[in-house]
Amino acid sequence: MKPMISVLAVFLCFSFFQSDSLAAKPVKLIFDTDMGNDIDDALALAVIHALQSRGECELLAVTSSKDNPWSILYCDVVNSFYGRSEIPLGRVSQGATHLDGSYTRQVVETSEDGKPVFARRFQSAEDIPDAVSVLRSTLAAQPDHSVVLVVVGFSTNIARLLQSPGDQVSPLDGRELVTRKVKLLSQMIGRFDRDKPAEFHEYNVRLDIPAAKTVFELWPAEIPVIVSGWEVGRAIQNRAVSIQNDYGYVKYHPIKLGYEYWHKMPYDRPTYDLTSVLYAIRPERDYFGVSKPGQFKINEVGKLEHTEKADRNQQFLTLTPEQILRVQEVLESLSSQPPAM
Repeated sequence: MKPMISVLAVFLCFSFFQSDSLAAKPVKLIFDTDMGNDIDDALALAVIHALQSRGECELLAVTSSKDNPWSILYCDVVNSFYGRSEIPLGRVSQGATHLDGSYTRQVVETSEDGKPVFARRFQSAEDIPDAVSVLRSTLAAQPDHSVVLVVVGFSTNIARLLQSPGDQVSPLDGRELVTRKVKLLSQMIGRFDRDKPAEFHEYNVRLDIPAAKTVFELWPAEIPVIVSGWEVGRAIQNRAVSIQNDYGYVKYHPIKLGYEYWHKMPYDRPTYDLTSVLYAIRPERDYFGVSKPGQFKINEVGKLEHTEKADRNQQFLTLTPEQILRVQEVLESLSSQPPAM
């Protein structure tokens, strides 16, 4: 009887966790990234795919705010690697940072015996539609108040979305469309620790200050905003030992290869963008604390600041030493999780 009892126990245990995981609907998510300027964007996209494989989210679209064709083509490679090449892609035009960077093109063009090692849906970025049109069509197709926007690069695409007019996809203008369809903005931007030097100017703000200003001026007051500042990702490092040991289940891995191209190994790297993803999908897991409610704005010198206001719903993430260790383990495990079979 013991084998039967063991099998029954395993079945009941699996059923419990399965029913628990199915209790919450997957988070509908759009990922807007400046892929190629840092390697954390790539790790963040890997985390999204891992959590989708676990039934915790649904990646609706990926848009790039980096005005370089290899940025969005690398996103295509990653989506295809995880078996989701059908996910809509959108690219910015006349945006910031035109340079290739040190890993997106290199990974996309990696070959063996004269053949690309990574499949992708699009051979040319010219065939990928404009980011704002993808954002509008994706939002319009979703239920009201159902979408989480995760923005981990410049604010270019989101500012243009908010300023967009009604069209054949939806008669609503951009701000009206966001108000109706979005339930949360989770964004990696700014810096909020007390040790911040006066001269510090966070990258995602600095590269497109007008766009950041537009987003925080036009963002609908009723939709919550959670910002992960520079100091949060800086405190949680993605360790080289994970890159070296956790991705060996395939010969060529677009995340591992990108990490190795981005800088000379071994090196640890802050998890800036990954923190915004993790909070967006698992907000109730106490991975982070949050500040008091308030309001964000771009000040007169082009920097993001937060003013406490009890009647507003814009907050930034905080961390304890215990949370740092916990989140580091979680993110390394998720970003290295193999694709679902």
